[in-house]
Amino acid sequence: MKTIVTRPFGALLLPLLLAQIVGCSSDAPSSTVADPIEAAEATAAEPAGMADSTFEPESAANADVIVIDVRSKEEWDTGHVASAVHIPHTEIAERISEVSDNKDAKIAVYCAVGGRSGKAKVVLEEMGYTNVENAGGYDDVKDRF
Repeated sequence: MKTIVTRPFGALLLPLLLAQIVGCSSDAPSSTVADPIEAAEATAAEPAGMADSTFEPESAANADVIVIDVRSKEEWDTGHVASAVHIPHTEIAERISEVSDNKDAKIAVYCAVGGRSGKAKVVLEEMGYTNVENAGGYDDVKDRF
């Protein structure tokens, strides 16, 4: 029996190769989120206030910032920013008046990675505080304040 060999491999290889070359040279972003809900969730996962912060890192302007560590007591005890006040995020609404009643005071909240400080920021803003920054996690702020 004689086998007939065709060239479908070559015919398919050229278009695939061209598609790869054209696709790799595109200026379009390599990953896009088609689902707007996924895009919103991805944005919400980032610590709020990081990109649009009005604070000036490592400057004299930070001297008048009230720094609040919203981590647990155990986390606080392992190390914290020297100028920080400790108020766990679950107690921020009840205890913020111990630190400031000035709704326009510059306040920077931080935790371990930014999640709890994001929650604390929302609570403070709902209470009328207008100048609150989610400074992120301890590693983000330990050399800043």
